[in-house]
Amino acid sequence: MASIKELAAYIGLSPSTVSIVLRGKAEERNIPARTQEKVWEAAKVLGYQPNIIARRLRGQSKNLPLVIAVFWATDFRAHMMVRFLRGLQKELMESKKEYEIVIQPYSNDTLCDVTSLRNNMYNAAIICNASKADTDYLEKNIFHFPIVLYNRTSERYCTVNVDDEEMGALPAKIFTGRGHKRAAVITSASMFPGMEVRINSFISTCKELGLTIALLDKVSNSMSGGYNGALELISSLSPLMDCVFCASDAIAIGALRAFHKNGIKLPEDLELISIGNGDREQEEYASTSLSVINLPMEEMAIQCLRTITNLISNVTNAPYSTVLPIKYIQRESCGSLDDNAQ
Repeated sequence: MASIKELAAYIGLSPSTVSIVLRGKAEERNIPARTQEKVWEAAKVLGYQPNIIARRLRGQSKNLPLVIAVFWATDFRAHMMVRFLRGLQKELMESKKEYEIVIQPYSNDTLCDVTSLRNNMYNAAIICNASKADTDYLEKNIFHFPIVLYNRTSERYCTVNVDDEEMGALPAKIFTGRGHKRAAVITSASMFPGMEVRINSFISTCKELGLTIALLDKVSNSMSGGYNGALELISSLSPLMDCVFCASDAIAIGALRAFHKNGIKLPEDLELISIGNGDREQEEYASTSLSVINLPMEEMAIQCLRTITNLISNVTNAPYSTVLPIKYIQRESCGSLDDNAQ
């Protein structure tokens, strides 16, 4: 990559003149249009790229926007980022904070390999979807900028969470209140401790309340995984379960198709509740609209950004955790506790 000095030598101008043009200051310094054209043409020929980091360091006194990195894992949760970004967008527009949001993708268990994180290249970071290995790495290292963990626990960093035990217990209580006796679980391998807590809480609450459990795990966390998992339950259970708990919206939507193709009607033949971690419209316009334990991702994103702001402003100090409430959203796939028991 060419430097400004090399660029200047190539077109026969001083480095200061070239720098003025590249920084967009040519008009106020009365540099002729033809000279500007020569600079930009040469930059294209030589492949010049501006050093953004150096430019930011030089401009710190001019109140440039702070750069907030959002780390998001490149797995089945990629589509969930839309809801999280909606929350960030809402907070930025309403608070009028001039932050720049940078999306930093990473693979599970490889947070330690992300150069930009190791080299402290951001003003702050929100880290989402961290695995146990990733959180262990964070706990063992010191970073010289504020970090907030989304839906994780930490002894060092601020976190924004929901009560995973309640997310698992609540659907069991609803099924029991509606008179169900035989529950099934369609889930996948746990990608983070909270996911396992939800499933274990559902199972233990079902047992406490007298529901029998048919557990089906290690399907892929996808619509195809939910479809195949539901087919396996249909073929292996007799009598059929009368309620189903799904670990994600994607799994639930796949299961709905399997039930429909086999003539099983919801909510008449069985009822279904999902962890509501997908798009709201997808839940509402599924073939049978999904009743969910809503994961308040937009509100969690808002709280993550507010926490970052407080840390940057020294209003608060790490670590502390914010736990947001969850709620049951009743739709067609399962009734409410206010309905008469079946």
